Amino acid sequence: MKIVYDDFPEKDDFDSSYINRNKYINKKFNRYYDYLEINEVYFEKCDFSKATFQGIDIDKTEFICSNLSNQEFLNHSYHKILFKNCNLIGINFADSYLEDVIFENCNLTYSNFSKTNLKNITFKNCNLEETSFNEIKWKNLIFLESELSGAEFQKTSLKGLDITTCTISNLKIDISKMQGLIVNANQALSISTVLGLIIK
Repeated sequence: MKIVYDDFPEKDDFDSSYINRNKYINKKFNRYYDYLEINEVYFEKCDFSKATFQGIDIDKTEFICSNLSNQEFLNHSYHKILFKNCNLIGINFADSYLEDVIFENCNLTYSNFSKTNLKNITFKNCNLEETSFNEIKWKNLIFLESELSGAEFQKTSLKGLDITTCTISNLKIDISKMQGLIVNANQALSISTVLGLIIK
């Protein structure tokens, strides 16, 4: 999912509600934006932490080394996106649809994916501490070498979900929904506390 962006014009800000085939490098966005549709855009070292988006749909876009912490991306669609080396602390994707999205080397602590529909989503080497995956629907959800301590999976089926390469502790999961969760032996000991087991 690599964008060839060399011929994209470099811009300073969003000058319309439809942003297509542009690039933004080392830019700060700090104002209110009404609805935006972003398609085939490259962002590098951009800071969105003080921007406000009323609504935003994103397709075929890369965010590299950018700050989107505490952004509200509620109830919209996100397709074919790469987030790499990004600060996404507290980002809120609740009630949204995400498909073909990769999060790589990102900090997503306290982020919210509650009631999202996740399809073909990969989290690789990400910090997902205290992140909410409550009531999600998912297909091909992949966690690789990520930190999941304190993450919540309430009212979420975990059948077939593989977290064997991840660090976990204090997962918040429904016992009735955990059948079929794929874990390693050490993780099984950790999860046993959820079941109320005492292991000697």
